Amino acid sequence: MRLALVPLLAALVAGVPAVSADAPNTKTVTFQVGSNGYTGTVDLEIWAVAPNTCLQGNPNASSDADNDGGESQVLMRFDGIIGNKPNQIPPKAAIKSATLVVSAFDEGTTVHLHRMLVPWKANATWNSLVGGVTADGREASKQKDGFTFGKISASTSAIPFEVTDTVQAWANGKPNYGWVFINTGGNGWDFYTAEFEDAKQRPKLVVEYVPPQG
Repeated sequence: MRLALVPLLAALVAGVPAVSADAPNTKTVTFQVGSNGYTGTVDLEIWAVAPNTCLQGNPNASSDADNDGGESQVLMRFDGIIGNKPNQIPPKAAIKSATLVVSAFDEGTTVHLHRMLVPWKANATWNSLVGGVTADGREASKQKDGFTFGKISASTSAIPFEVTDTVQAWANGKPNYGWVFINTGGNGWDFYTAEFEDAKQRPKLVVEYVPPQG
């Protein structure tokens, strides 16, 4: 009996809801504008060269450390993903996997994905975020959720980011402020946003979870 408690205690210490041996089957939910009535994706580019201009609504966005003389970053979040309604992730669910997928069309230099720690508005600008976002543990997490790698093999390429720990934190009650894409070099990395005309190439968040027990 003591041995059976070890996985349970380990899960509790890690902040991950324990999954019993007789847990129900894993459920999968996909959040993507244009799919199953979902409309909650917010994504926008902020640019140092146009520090007071809102670039939300463009069909593509670029993360670039030197975009015509000033850095550009991309903010993205999926609103309304945690809750008890159909097609939501129940609070305290055990997240088995979570993957953010974007369709890139310019390889660029390596981009890091960081979880945002502060709220931001859909009309955010470089200046409204006080000179863009810094992954300093205050504005965005120091730890990367993922990064780009490899070459784009076709005109567009689905780039996955493994974000399980972040989605688990949101399921556990942490506020969902989304992510920021920060480029490590001066070659822009471009991808399609939620406003792109081809729905299949819009950003999507795919989550596998086990509902909370009891």
